Amino acid sequence: MSDEQTLVSGIEYKVRKLLEINSELNEENTKLHQNIDNLEGQLRLLSVDLNKKQNELFNITLANTLEKEFGVEESKKKIDSLLKEIDKCIEVLSD
Repeated sequence: MSDEQTLVSGIEYKVRKLLEINSELNEENTKLHQNIDNLEGQLRLLSVDLNKKQNELFNITLANTLEKEFGVEESKKKIDSLLKEIDKCIEVLSD
């Protein structure tokens, strides 16, 4: 009888220990999922920021290239001409 009680006590102890470990792992899993969500949010913000910076860099590079090639006044005229052409294309596409 004593051996059976020892075995049952041992099994109960191991089950309690496993339940504790399971609880700890569930908490850790929840924290890790929250961390992943936070990092994904940061990644989205950084991606948006990167796209804006790339557009700014492209615009600056384009402006500098036009300025070097045509000069400031001629570049403004060229940009205005391109904008008018883009507006016409948009108008044709929207019809």
